[in-house]
Amino acid sequence: MEKYSFSELLAYQVSNTKIVNSENELSIILDIKNNQNFPTNRRMSSAWLKAIKSTHQRNSSYIQHVNQSAIRLREEGNNFYSSKSGSKFDNMINAAQRYTEAIFAAIGNTEALALAYANRAMALQELEYYQQAYDDCVCALETNHYPVKLLHKIKMRQAFCAYYLKDSEKLKKHLEELEKSTLNENFTQRVKELQKGLKNLDEETKIKTEETINTVLQLKEFTEVKTDTKVATRGRYMIAKNAIKSGEVIFSERISSFVPVDGCQICQQCGAMLIIPIPCHDCDCSIIYCSLKCRRNHKNVHQYECTGYLCRLFEQIGISHLALRVVLEDFPAILPIVSYETDIYKLWQTLITSDGSLYTKTYVNYIQTLQMVTHMQKMSLPNKLWFALVADLLVVYLKDYTNFFAITNKTKLKQCDWESIVSALIFRHIGQFIVNAHTCSSISPTNYDVSSTTNRFGILLVPHIWTKPFHLQRGMLHSFSETKEVSAANLPYLSICNHACGPTLRPKFSGRNFYALADSSIEKGAEIFNSYTVTYKNSLRNNRRAYLKEIYHFNCTCTYCQKPDPDKSYLKYHVYKCRNPTCGEKFVPTDKQDVSAALHWWQVENGGVSCTFCSEEQNVEWFMKFTELLENTNNAQTRLGLFRIYDIVDSFLVDFHTLKMEMGNDLMKMLIKSYNAGVKYNTFELNKLVSILNFCQRATIDRWGLQSLEYVTKMSVLWDFIAVGAYQSTQLELKTMLKALDVVSDEYKQVFLNYYNDYLQNK
Repeated sequence: MEKYSFSELLAYQVSNTKIVNSENELSIILDIKNNQNFPTNRRMSSAWLKAIKSTHQRNSSYIQHVNQSAIRLREEGNNFYSSKSGSKFDNMINAAQRYTEAIFAAIGNTEALALAYANRAMALQELEYYQQAYDDCVCALETNHYPVKLLHKIKMRQAFCAYYLKDSEKLKKHLEELEKSTLNENFTQRVKELQKGLKNLDEETKIKTEETINTVLQLKEFTEVKTDTKVATRGRYMIAKNAIKSGEVIFSERISSFVPVDGCQICQQCGAMLIIPIPCHDCDCSIIYCSLKCRRNHKNVHQYECTGYLCRLFEQIGISHLALRVVLEDFPAILPIVSYETDIYKLWQTLITSDGSLYTKTYVNYIQTLQMVTHMQKMSLPNKLWFALVADLLVVYLKDYTNFFAITNKTKLKQCDWESIVSALIFRHIGQFIVNAHTCSSISPTNYDVSSTTNRFGILLVPHIWTKPFHLQRGMLHSFSETKEVSAANLPYLSICNHACGPTLRPKFSGRNFYALADSSIEKGAEIFNSYTVTYKNSLRNNRRAYLKEIYHFNCTCTYCQKPDPDKSYLKYHVYKCRNPTCGEKFVPTDKQDVSAALHWWQVENGGVSCTFCSEEQNVEWFMKFTELLENTNNAQTRLGLFRIYDIVDSFLVDFHTLKMEMGNDLMKMLIKSYNAGVKYNTFELNKLVSILNFCQRATIDRWGLQSLEYVTKMSVLWDFIAVGAYQSTQLELKTMLKALDVVSDEYKQVFLNYYNDYLQNK
């Protein structure tokens, strides 16, 4: 079966399956199971899963090779650790990076892994990442292969970390362990120092303010959910209970479930990106955590996904992985409530009927997900079969490679019935998430690929950009001047918001928390809108409507789509002034066959643009020359040529033209790359850079707003110019820019604030 791809397997099964009853998800699943070809399909699914698992089996030569790699990488780390040349901090960063690579290279529960963790702890302690260093010591000991003769060293490291973390209980525990060990004079002296430290910790007056911390973030007192019984397409909707000012939090919600997008390196439990990674070796380091605490908290989910990650199953099933993750995280919570049920059909109605007894259990988070809209009935029959068979395949995986269904042993239904229920739930969530899953975007580093499968040591261990934990070197904030989609998330409360092409909320994703910020002032009783697609300032109405109709099955009639000139706000970024001396009219390119291609002619092979008044084809050689010169920004004459072209386009690319902004962004990236490589710029060049950046900032605010990730990416570069003295900013400008950070995740916001306090505050 290994010769068949996932899509080929599903395509065959779809063609081999007929159903009669498609009333709901359970009906379809049961119809599939009653089909005469079901046994064949099941055998194929089992064989395919077995085949992809076997392709990832490790033989002895592979194990020997990776262990040798781990040893080599650890030795490279040791060389950096003991180096006396260069910056000590960067040496420690490089050492920790190599040790991390050794951790990823090593086989689980081996001495190579134990030593890699122990050595990384040593470097992290020097870097003042004390909690991460402590966790690494625990990881080293958990392998059960850490050399006994070195135990006193790792216990000493744990004790020092516990002291700096002000954890007197752990410090006392490790000191007691060390007192039982045979230590030389040096280690004995260290123990005495730590014993004094323990006394100081115990003598400190600790005032603990008791606070009720609500771990399930649900700030919803400013909003109210209503149901429109007259307009069926409107359904549930959200309104503001009180007037809300621009920039204020409308509501917040804890992300109940999420999965990384495109292998993005984030903690699988809390969603953090700025981490020292702790991988799972049982699935070949396919997933990572930021801490042992997160690894432990995620165990109840990962125990069922580990084999799937090992055989790369989840890479192939798209949004279905989020559907599975929701079941794994939330289904166990409702099982005790419905365990008495003896009829599979009644149980299903209990699960999907909003007026049933289950829905009175408001403390169960899963209920909000079950209530979400699904467009299953609007799917074509082949699509229904496809997703139903994906759900069945995942149940085969759970049955054959995990003990997931053991949790149903004490219920009234048989396991085969629970398999049908779980399959139907996964199928239902797939239908929901096709229209209701949310993609979480974040600031992303420019000098580290967070989706790389080869470099997985993390941005915190990139050398030459940090001065201490979460503090950047002067002039290095532009290292965070990109955005990236990092995860797909389930947000049932956000999903209640209806669509408008001009949303009233701005999203902020921060780890496992979501915040809806007011895009502008909202009146009491006004509806809260989200945008399901590109906004009216960034797309043509017909394109938006076509997408919304295809995916969400409705015709958009929002305020922006009903305007007499619905594309005006978008087309203003595509206005040209004709370069024909006898014409000189302002125009927007058009094409009866493909308007988008006409507007973005530079992205089309042999593309061009013609005046809609005089029909004269415009000269675009300047753009070809600009693209050519961008390849060599290290040369002073080349840079001068680029600046000249950028000045020339002002005469025919009107106002905040899309192409001028793209050129500005490309020019900034290449010039900063050259600057970082050591190229010296004169005052004229620095002034031109600031001028281009100011234009890009103004254009971004006009199009995306001040509180947007798009703006923050431009702001990060400007802050570097301020930090190095190339630009003078007023206090009002700085205050305004600080407000823009409200849409940035808390971990990245802290990096920005540290940079501000280190280099900008007193400018």
